[in-house]
Amino acid sequence: MIWVVFAIVFVILFYNGFMILGRYGGKQAAVMNVAAGLGIGGIGTWIGFTDQLAALGPTQSLVAAITCILFAITYFIIAGEILAGTDFKSLGYYSLSVAITMFLISLGFFNILGSTLPFMTEFAVMWLWWAVLFFVFFLTFGLGKTGLTKFTGWFTIVTAFVTILYPQTAYLNFLSVGW
Repeated sequence: MIWVVFAIVFVILFYNGFMILGRYGGKQAAVMNVAAGLGIGGIGTWIGFTDQLAALGPTQSLVAAITCILFAITYFIIAGEILAGTDFKSLGYYSLSVAITMFLISLGFFNILGSTLPFMTEFAVMWLWWAVLFFVFFLTFGLGKTGLTKFTGWFTIVTAFVTILYPQTAYLNFLSVGW
């Protein structure tokens, strides 16, 4: 089911990147973000409660659930900001805590913070990339660094391809995410 989450995240990151670039927006973007949040949050909760990824390590299901829920909350905040017509500042400050969490999880996959998570360079790089993405959201929206808006939009789109679509396609076609 984690690959279903990847499919949802790819689509919403891709479209949210274009929203950041000002190519589309409004209520249709809010609806897409609510749908993504519900789907990802539900699947992530199921993965955590049923320990679907136990074969990868004793805490892998928990990491997947935490990540899914953090992404789901992100999409709910985006939808709320759109519908309220606010400046995305709450998204920015929320993103700082997500960036820190993603960074620490990446260190776990590098086995720098212990060895409970499996040593998986490809996952460590993905979580590190997401940490950078969320930190860029903090800079752009939380601190109001509007000069980064175009970079943020394109970086979001590239992130969708590099960290979501590529691993998903690699796994579904070759049963491997390795680089």
